[in-house]
Amino acid sequence: MKHCLTTILFALGTLVAPSVAQSQQEIIDAFAEQGVGVNLEKSQITIESFICQLREPLEYLLVLQPQGKDHESLFFIEKLNAEALNAAMLMVGAEKGENGKMVAVDPQPSDAEIQEGSPTHVYQPPTGNGFVIYAEWDVTNGDGDIDHYKYRVEDLVLNVQEERTYKRGAWVYLGSRFIRPHKDAKEFFAAQGQGNLISLVMFSPANHLLGGTDPRGSSQSIWYPNIFLLPPLNHPVTLTFELVRHPQPQ
Repeated sequence: MKHCLTTILFALGTLVAPSVAQSQQEIIDAFAEQGVGVNLEKSQITIESFICQLREPLEYLLVLQPQGKDHESLFFIEKLNAEALNAAMLMVGAEKGENGKMVAVDPQPSDAEIQEGSPTHVYQPPTGNGFVIYAEWDVTNGDGDIDHYKYRVEDLVLNVQEERTYKRGAWVYLGSRFIRPHKDAKEFFAAQGQGNLISLVMFSPANHLLGGTDPRGSSQSIWYPNIFLLPPLNHPVTLTFELVRHPQPQ
C-alpha cells in the first residue's frame, strides 16, 4: 500500500490534502464522502447508481451525469468525482492495462478474399487486470415483501445480433487520461469532464476508466439493455467492483 499512497493522493487532488490524510482509514473516509466505498481487505469498491436506459442501444455501462452520454448507457451516477473513483481503483491494486484495438490480419487476405468478405483487421479486446462488477437492487413485490436481485453486469447487456449476453470477464482498468481540448484550454481529467466511466465498446484513445472485453467490442450498434432482468428506469442500483489481478477465461 505504501508504494502507491503518493499516487493515490495525487489522483485525489484537492479532495484529500496530504497533510490531512495521515492514515488509510482517513483516506477511505474521504472516499466515502465522495460516494465511493472502499474495502481494502476484499479489494472491493461500491458505488450507488441508477438505471439509465431500458430500450435504447448502449455504448457505455456507466456514465456520470449530467455530462456523460446518458442516452447510450445502462447505468448513470450523480454526485461522484471520477478522479476519486479512479484513485480508489488504484488504492485496491488496479494496474493500467492496454486498450482494445484493431489488429491487421497477417498475412493480409488477397483482393479476391476481401471481395468475398475476409477481414483485413480483427478486434483485440482490452487486456490487463481489472474488476468483476456486480449489480444489485431491491424491489417491493405485490405482497409488500422485498425481493433482492444480484447479477453480473454482463448478464444485463444483450448482443441482439447474436442473441446472447455480453461476455463475462474482467473490466480492464484503463485509467482515463488528462486532456486539453486546445492549447489555451485548461487540462482536465477526461472521465470527469466527459462523464463516460465504463465502456462496453472500443473507444480510442481511452478517456474512460474501465473497458469491457467482449470479442464484439468493436461493434457499437448491437448492444441493448436486458429488459427481462432489469428494474424500471431510475431505479437505484448498487454496483460492486471486485479486483481481479490475473483475469482467467470464463
